[in-house]
Amino acid sequence: MKTKLAKTLEAVWYAAGPAQYLMYGIWTVAISGLFQLEGAYQLLATLWKFIGAAVFFVTIWGSLKQKMLLILLGTLNAIAVGIVVTSKAVMFGDSDIIRATTQSHYMSIFVIVVWGFYLANLCSRQMFEFKRAGIDE
Repeated sequence: MKTKLAKTLEAVWYAAGPAQYLMYGIWTVAISGLFQLEGAYQLLATLWKFIGAAVFFVTIWGSLKQKMLLILLGTLNAIAVGIVVTSKAVMFGDSDIIRATTQSHYMSIFVIVVWGFYLANLCSRQMFEFKRAGIDE
């Protein structure tokens, strides 16, 4: 009988669904490091990083429901970070600084939010299919 880690590695090898979840977790950790927030807002980026790491581990050892909830939480956290970055960007007086510092940040937040909603939808479809087929995940 294979362990959960062996099953996950096999699914990644054949480019099945877990590969996308693992990449989402890795990219969430990486992208959350791009945002230099200070004060209480620093907790948002830190929480976002831990959510990404948790998605990585839940992909291997957790359930689809846990994975979906973590991905949605990470997506909502990305939106919150985007709101904070937007509110801080208007403090700059020079429009070139705003353009240079925020365009890549906005694009990375947009990509991770769209990807997060896609993966949460994928989880819910997988849960539905397992339930319809009468299979325990």
